[in-house]
Amino acid sequence: MRPVTARIRPATARDRRAIIALHLASWQSSYGIELPQHVLSDVLPGYLADKWTGRTFGADQVTLVAEVPNGDVAGFVCALTDRAVPLIDNLHVDPARRGGGLGKRLLQAVNAALAEQGFRQSELTVLSRNTRAYAFYLANGGEDEGEEPDTLVGKAVRVRRIAFALE
Repeated sequence: MRPVTARIRPATARDRRAIIALHLASWQSSYGIELPQHVLSDVLPGYLADKWTGRTFGADQVTLVAEVPNGDVAGFVCALTDRAVPLIDNLHVDPARRGGGLGKRLLQAVNAALAEQGFRQSELTVLSRNTRAYAFYLANGGEDEGEEPDTLVGKAVRVRRIAFALE
């Protein structure tokens, strides 16, 4: 795929609907390996709407969006900074635009913003069975710190914890 032209900028409350829609499309595209279809189609829309309604885009997080020239949000990343090691809680790119470099740019931008705030490391978890995302994170400087149990929309899953040095 050709590189996707986009401006990386801080998210605002006006981006909330676009973030929810993109988050939903990304999970529906990638998380069928873990979640049954009825959860993806019936439960997930409300779950993600509730999750993002509670987000304030405030000082306890760094949320960035990739805005393409027509104004659409083509990707986003959110790191929670209310802990010693920030958690990159979400990094999603529009499934139709994957492979165009947006994920890499978003990951670099959020880690740069975290480093500017004085953090020395960030981390995230990736579904163990999501081999594409796992390979992406390792190819972009992540270090695998092992597998652990987690839950995803109430379902027990296995995840890999990935750490990024910010120095």
